[in-house]
Amino acid sequence: MKAQRKILLGALASAVVISLVLTIVIATRPQVVETVESSSSEVSSESFSSTVWTEEDFMEGEDSFASEKSSTSKNTSKAPSVAPPKSVLNKPSGWSSSSDKSKNSTNYKWPNISPNDVEAGIPIIAKRGANSNEPISEFVFMQRLNSTLPFSVECNITGRNITVLLPAGTQIDALRPEFTFNGDKVLYGKTEVKSGESAFNFTVPVELTVVSGSKKTKYTVYVMTLNTGIPSMSITTADYNDISSKTEYAKCSVFAGGGSASNGSYAFAKNKYIMANATIKGRGWTSWYYYAKKSYTLKFEKKQEMLGLPAHTEWVLAANYADRSLIRNAVAMQLAHAVGSEAVMDVRFVDLWVNGTYAGNYQLIEKVEVSKNRVDITKFKENLAPDKVGYIIETNGHNKAEGEFGVWTNGQDADRPSKWQKLNENITLDPISGDMFFESNHYNGIIFNINKPSDTKLMALNKNKRLQYLEYIYDYMDKTEAAIKSQKYSEASKYLDMEAMAKWYIVEELAMNTDSQLHCSCYMYKDAGGKLKMGPVWDFDLGFGNGKYANEKHIERTYLDKARWFADLLAMPEFKETVKRVWTRSKVKINEVPEFINKTSNLINKSQKINYELWSITQHAEHTYARTTEQMDSFADQIRYLNDFTKKRIDYMNKKIMGW
Repeated sequence: MKAQRKILLGALASAVVISLVLTIVIATRPQVVETVESSSSEVSSESFSSTVWTEEDFMEGEDSFASEKSSTSKNTSKAPSVAPPKSVLNKPSGWSSSSDKSKNSTNYKWPNISPNDVEAGIPIIAKRGANSNEPISEFVFMQRLNSTLPFSVECNITGRNITVLLPAGTQIDALRPEFTFNGDKVLYGKTEVKSGESAFNFTVPVELTVVSGSKKTKYTVYVMTLNTGIPSMSITTADYNDISSKTEYAKCSVFAGGGSASNGSYAFAKNKYIMANATIKGRGWTSWYYYAKKSYTLKFEKKQEMLGLPAHTEWVLAANYADRSLIRNAVAMQLAHAVGSEAVMDVRFVDLWVNGTYAGNYQLIEKVEVSKNRVDITKFKENLAPDKVGYIIETNGHNKAEGEFGVWTNGQDADRPSKWQKLNENITLDPISGDMFFESNHYNGIIFNINKPSDTKLMALNKNKRLQYLEYIYDYMDKTEAAIKSQKYSEASKYLDMEAMAKWYIVEELAMNTDSQLHCSCYMYKDAGGKLKMGPVWDFDLGFGNGKYANEKHIERTYLDKARWFADLLAMPEFKETVKRVWTRSKVKINEVPEFINKTSNLINKSQKINYELWSITQHAEHTYARTTEQMDSFADQIRYLNDFTKKRIDYMNKKIMGW
């Protein structure tokens, strides 16, 4: 009797376990999306934690994947919102956690597809329903079933080939497709496969057979990732809405991964990628309103390391549309490193996708922000006195006249100045852009923006306290300019860090940067107890001979020396000596910049070809700057010109400075 009871209890326990397992399987089993209506908010509902995933997050056990491994990142280590598939039908014998699961096997012949080709597939929000009598009429990969996808995509079907191209680094070794077919069943080998349930290792081509009675039709599915040697980034907004504003952020998800390991910092580690929540908006003045290829400001929910660059929430994605070499900003940052600048906003090249569509070659750049690894100054706290916090100032000539807005933005912001608010007799707030700006009292046409502390933080204070900070930095800038105007080094050096000024001058003068005459995008910062320092250098798409004000005809001319601050600074023998000292100790590294140009152009060579399939190198940026490079309609010619200009400019600068 006891034995029978023991057997009965054991059977009952087993039944309970089986019941629980079945309940979990049924609850977590993916459901097929049949119509747009049933998942129209899919992108907005599929948010990512700020996470760096590694191969261990999707490592197989005996026959299944572990779904809740902790990430090696310092960031959040939550499991993906979509559980990895329980098994993969075509798991190869060489399957291992150390293999690269984001790249196609080289043992097979793959189609040669550009992200600009129809064969690359198209982004979708949800299955739209097929209207074809072909054996397979629709083949899609949906984010709701595949946690490693940066966006949902519909594959291209041409004949009996099914193709799709995804961003570099996308994990394609365990994807679940959904498909619509006309027939009795679909087989992989002899195994029947189910839409939305069966998972495949797409690092190899997958052959599927549609069976309809006695008729069999074979398809080959090619899932590929972009391979240009640099990483991909993908920005996907809620419901794939356009990024249409440069003042208001839109919510988005971000994917980043891929790149060749041989390119070092321009690649993610094998099987490592990022999926995170963020917001995004447009950026720029001329570039935003006039250029087809847009630049963006990206803001992560949590600090994020990117390609060897220190963790931060805010980044810039620069389109470089006006710069057909694509690398002038990178060259300028290299020059800043060469002269020993304290604050340099480093760059990484990426292939960018926006809402599932390839957008071109972009530069991911560290945004100018207060941070230990960016502009290392004291962060604002309202309990600190005005002289105990740090400030970032930027020149912005776009704020200089009401009429300019109507011209520059084709009337879009023509009424913007009517919304400006006077914070005191000198400082104005543009509530749309957040600019707090004032005019120079000593140099005509210079407009200064107070970028940090931000308008958000200062406007949250009561009026009297707010004015204490605004008037402090206004007075400091006024005294600095008065001291420069005096042409007395002993006075100017009380307020201006001359070494930092010399470094900034060398980079900007060598590049003959269009905006460097204190018109726009000239940054400077002041820490508590410290002097004003120039930098970080910024915005060089119209530098290095790429604009009418400073082109190859001007290589042996000064550019800054007679402009505004610089005419007065260079009237000081001591400042010239400071410049000469910086130049002398930096000369070896400066002379290495042409080689940097060659290496960088080689790095992005594959990427630039695809970029110019989309944007066409023969169509230069049309705006108010006449371009001396506009007749150079090949990337090789653009690089050759940039290299030649830089070499000649270095020689000229050496003769000029050493002759002082």
